[in-house]
Amino acid sequence: MSPSQPVPPRPAADAPAPPPPGPSPVLAEVVRSGFVEGVHRGSVVVLEADGSVAWSLGEPDRPVFPRSANKPMQAAAILRAGLDLAGERLALAAASHSGEPFHLELAERMLTEFGLSVDALQCPPDLPLDPVEAEQYLASGQVRRPLTMNCSGKHAAMLAACARNGWPLDSYLDPAHPLQLLVRETVEAAAGEPVAALGTDGCGAPLMALTLPGLARA
Repeated sequence: MSPSQPVPPRPAADAPAPPPPGPSPVLAEVVRSGFVEGVHRGSVVVLEADGSVAWSLGEPDRPVFPRSANKPMQAAAILRAGLDLAGERLALAAASHSGEPFHLELAERMLTEFGLSVDALQCPPDLPLDPVEAEQYLASGQVRRPLTMNCSGKHAAMLAACARNGWPLDSYLDPAHPLQLLVRETVEAAAGEPVAALGTDGCGAPLMALTLPGLARA
C-alpha cells in the first residue's frame, strides 16, 4: 500500500461476527388441500460422468452426515475385509431391513456361521422397522432387541468380518478398530475426498461426513 492511500480502519476487538449464510433454497413444498403448510430446504448437486459438478443448488460443498446412505460404502469395506457376501447377504449388509422374519433369520445365521450369537450385536434394541411387522412382533409377546433393529444386518456382517480376520469383537464400533479404519479408507476412496467429520450413527456405528459431490461420486 502506497503512503498516499488511506489505511483502512481495523475492526474493533468486539466487532460482530460476519452474518451466517442465508437459508438454503426451498427444494420441496408440503401441500395439503392446495395449501402450502411447510417447505423443505437443502442443497442439490448433479455430477458429470467424470465426477465433476455439472449443476448445483444451495451449498453442495457443505459436509453432511449421509446416515444410511453410507451403508453401501460400509458394505464395500466389509467385502475388502474378505467376507464372502453376495445376493441377499450383501443386500442385508448394505441396507436397512424391515424386520421381517427372513431378515432376522439371515442376520442370525451370518453370526452363527462364525461361532457368534446375537448377544455380540452392539446396535441398540428396537422394534421391526415395518409397522405391520412391529405390531405382529409385539402381539406375539416379543420385546425390543438388537436383532430386530434395522441395522442388525450391517452389524452382523461387520462382526463376521472381524471374526474372519481375528479382529477384536467387543470394540468393532470403535473408530480406531481395524474394520472401522478400513471403512474410512473405503469411504474416502469412493468419495474422492477426506472425511470431513466423524460422528456416531443411531445404530452406534461411526458416521462419516462427506460433501454432496463426494457422496454422489461414491
